Amino acid sequence: MPDITVSFTDAQWTRIVAATSHIKGPSITDNPGDVTVDYFSTLWKQMVSNKVKEYEKQQASVDDF
Repeated sequence: MPDITVSFTDAQWTRIVAATSHIKGPSITDNPGDVTVDYFSTLWKQMVSNKVKEYEKQQASVDDF
């Protein structure tokens, strides 16, 4: 399985952490605390999974005519 690595500078990470409440949005009440590497890993996996499922659903559907 391919691994994907995303790197941020210390300055970029500081800005990301400062924007935690904006990044997490309303879910911050269910998941308090600063964003973490694990948070982004889970978020990005869910995003990709949703996009793939959406694509597969579109490919399986038959257009009405």
